[in-house]
Amino acid sequence: MVRLRHVALALTAVGATALAVPIAQRESLPGGRFTAPAPSVVAPRTAARPERTAPPAPAAKPPVRESGPVEEVPQASAESTTRARRTGSQVPQQPEPPTVETPTAVATPATDTAAGRVAAETPPPPPEPLEISDAQVVSLSSSSARIRWRTTLPARTQTSYGLDEPVVWSAGDQSQVEHESVLTGLSFSTTYKVVLHAVDAWDRAQTASLTVTTAGMGDTSAARASGDRILVDDQPFFPRAVWGQCADGFGRNVADGINLFMGDGCGKDRDLAGRLAGSAYSLVDAKTPDIDGRGVIGWYFPDEWDAFLGGQVTPAQLRPAVPAPRSGRISFLTLTNHFYSHAEALPQGKGMYPTLLSIPDVVGFDLYPLQVWCRPAFGDVFEAQRELHALSGGKPTFQWIEVARMEQLCAKHPSLDPTAATVRAETWLAIAGGAGAIGYFPNQWARTIGEGIARTNRQIQELTPALLAPPSAASSDAPAVKVAARALNGALYVIAVNTSQTTVQATLSVDGIAGRSATVVGEGTVVGSSADALADTFAPLAAKVYVVPPQGL
Repeated sequence: MVRLRHVALALTAVGATALAVPIAQRESLPGGRFTAPAPSVVAPRTAARPERTAPPAPAAKPPVRESGPVEEVPQASAESTTRARRTGSQVPQQPEPPTVETPTAVATPATDTAAGRVAAETPPPPPEPLEISDAQVVSLSSSSARIRWRTTLPARTQTSYGLDEPVVWSAGDQSQVEHESVLTGLSFSTTYKVVLHAVDAWDRAQTASLTVTTAGMGDTSAARASGDRILVDDQPFFPRAVWGQCADGFGRNVADGINLFMGDGCGKDRDLAGRLAGSAYSLVDAKTPDIDGRGVIGWYFPDEWDAFLGGQVTPAQLRPAVPAPRSGRISFLTLTNHFYSHAEALPQGKGMYPTLLSIPDVVGFDLYPLQVWCRPAFGDVFEAQRELHALSGGKPTFQWIEVARMEQLCAKHPSLDPTAATVRAETWLAIAGGAGAIGYFPNQWARTIGEGIARTNRQIQELTPALLAPPSAASSDAPAVKVAARALNGALYVIAVNTSQTTVQATLSVDGIAGRSATVVGEGTVVGSSADALADTFAPLAAKVYVVPPQGL
């Protein structure tokens, strides 16, 4: 009996040992019923932001998941002024359980063979929200402002600003949490709307708004030409001028956005600055270049000087009429349109133009297609401006825009009278052609036209830094629609004008638009784009300016 009991006990021990082997094997597998680890969650990538690839983890057996809760990825809380760019993370699909027959199989990291990259985990955003604080204007002048501010987390930042809406973008900032924005090309005694933009490493965006009011015009101002731009006190300046206005018209012109007066039409140039009293800048006659005063920035040469010279003229012959250069002063010259390849030459020819173009700092012309050419040749406003820009050798150029009936033969035809629509179209055509200043002639206009001039001048005023920025390639598939583009601090500005009297559908090809949406200034209309173009419909003589924000903002 004792021996039988010993044999039974031995058999029982052997059976228990045999049953324990598969249980031990099961418990040793990662993800087994009793030792299942918490699943890892991979946060989604953002295509626009390349991320560092973590080194591959050591080879391990693939987990077997039979049960257990799924972890949730923390999400950024949405606030009233915060835009969460991510849409949330998704739990990756779990691999199939391995069979017990292949316990030594090794799992390798998933590899993107097309890109040659190893998929990596991205840490979730911190619970701390991105916030903007401590925005302070640390310096302010009549034409610029400097703002310092902070973010709670390291962020890339950029600032937009404007009069009715933020349309101009400052240079970007890649600092940690301390930021500085410099606003340039501002107008004196003017309030601007400013929006601070910040985006952190998790593409969470935050904005903050404030207003900035510039100082009044200084007691003295210094002007100079820099390439094809005019600078006043070293800031971009876009003149919006009238010629020969008398003091009783100053107030009406200023109300319509005029910021430069070329001479006093009542022969009182010495009193011009005093009468303007810091409400606008002024130019005096080149015969009296010694005149000083608040807002005086230079002088003008004889109007349409080319019409009064011989076909061949030398600098020496003109030297008596050219004042000696003065620091802080620039000179303007207005030509006729006869330099233009599609205009008739003057009886004495075009030989005087090389000499004339070498004299002034800024050169302009008058074309007046309705009142002088007696036809709606609006496309020539654009083309002639481009020709002058090329002939000038890269100097700042401008054009006078017809705004009322003149003492010309065309004035006998009321159908050729300028309208608010023709004035706006001609103005933006000149700017698209490269004009860095605009003049309106004559200096009196109908109230309806004045309202249009005021609207256009306000847009020029807030877009000044962008309009004087380097050009970007642009074209139109509709010949009637003239187009030009400027690029500034990652933003694009597209000017398009329908030169015809009919509605036109046009596709505008713009270098670098990259599928970004565009907003029409003054309308708020948003227009989508493809990789390299946008399409829109243009009413007769419609002029539109599109703003395309920088990538990622």
